[in-house]
Amino acid sequence: MQKYKIIYLVLIFLMYSSSSRPEDTAHNTKILEDYLNTIKNMSFIFEQYSPNQEKVLGWMQIEKPNKLRIEYKGNNDLIIISNDYYLILYKAHDDIITSLSNDGPWNILTKDDLKFSSNENNSVANGIIDSTREVQINGANHIFYKILMRDKNKKLLPPIILHTSTKPFTIKGWTIFDNKNQGTQIKIIEELSFNNEKIKENMFTLSEKNRQEGTVWKGPFKKKQIARRKKHRN
Repeated sequence: MQKYKIIYLVLIFLMYSSSSRPEDTAHNTKILEDYLNTIKNMSFIFEQYSPNQEKVLGWMQIEKPNKLRIEYKGNNDLIIISNDYYLILYKAHDDIITSLSNDGPWNILTKDDLKFSSNENNSVANGIIDSTREVQINGANHIFYKILMRDKNKKLLPPIILHTSTKPFTIKGWTIFDNKNQGTQIKIIEELSFNNEKIKENMFTLSEKNRQEGTVWKGPFKKKQIARRKKHRN
């Protein structure tokens, strides 16, 4: 519990504090940039904490460039899939698809050849590192980054607070804020794979056949096939 209190205080501190020392920010930015650009694909189990909602357990598969898939354990039937153009929200039980532009802070995990800067006027940078904080948690060093990613029109998006460990350097989680400063926190609890040689081609698709048959799950949670009502022709 003490660990989570420390993380919460760091998040609040980062959101409202001034920038950290330029030399610290530059050093930590380089470390993060190098690490993110080594990622080709990865999958992990995570806990998600959202405002006014209970904690949920989820699974995420990422493959660069621009692909991800998210599924949740239990009765939560939301599936999230992204590709080069769209972010697809699929409510599996009702068979309802919502397509949005694949343009948001989550692109920090799916873009190739990321470039960061502490200078907001650097239009080449994919994201601006506003500040970093180094914190000891249970005797281990951690770094928190406040990052403003750019959208496709080069406009700065609401901040993402990225949490990393240092030995080894790896992503531990993140918090994404909306325009009302409401944060959704992700905590990675188990890494399942990192830079596997091959991901199945259908991992980031949602076929009409699978939708009709109710066989839409690809994650590790062993969810049951959805029973569809047969549609009768007139």
